[in-house]
Amino acid sequence: MGIFLIVTEHRGFLDEARLRAYERVRRRLETVAATTVSRSHYAEVEDIQDCDAVVLSGSSAPWATHDERMLERLGEAVRAFDGPVLGICAGMQLQAMFAGGSVSRAQREAATGFAPVEVVDEGDLLRGLAPQITVYHRHTDEVTSVPKGFRVVARSAQCEVEAIVDPARRWWGTQFHPEEFSPSHPDGERVLRNFFELARVR
Repeated sequence: MGIFLIVTEHRGFLDEARLRAYERVRRRLETVAATTVSRSHYAEVEDIQDCDAVVLSGSSAPWATHDERMLERLGEAVRAFDGPVLGICAGMQLQAMFAGGSVSRAQREAATGFAPVEVVDEGDLLRGLAPQITVYHRHTDEVTSVPKGFRVVARSAQCEVEAIVDPARRWWGTQFHPEEFSPSHPDGERVLRNFFELARVR
């Protein structure tokens, strides 16, 4: 059935360059997962079915610009989905909000580009990675209150919540962008592979 990529960007910010960027993300996920990845904007999502896993994308628009009713409708669909969910950057922030946590402007200047992250709980999403990994960052908001049921599995000097997991929900999230990997910085690819392996475990 494949993977469902939900684009969380505000429609007003979806210019041609960003549309191409999200298509690049879709193709990259498809390559790593070795299965079909479909893509849809969150405003078009009413329910989620006929897929093996969901990936919530990052977003550059401030949360205040989004329609709260549309976000809540997405939250209902994600909470009702009985399968694994990976949130990336803004996608992880949405997971936190959907589960009762909170998000606010980053207190420290966020890193942009590849920067180190400390793995504090190897668990499953970060399995096989070194205690310190190098992954791509691009964010201005962060999770400031972790919801009940989640645990923090990675942190950095700039952000206390770099990755979270809720095993009961089968939700995983990263503040960093694992889809932005390269031959010289392969850790993000390993994170994605771990998630897609977890998605196949029923």
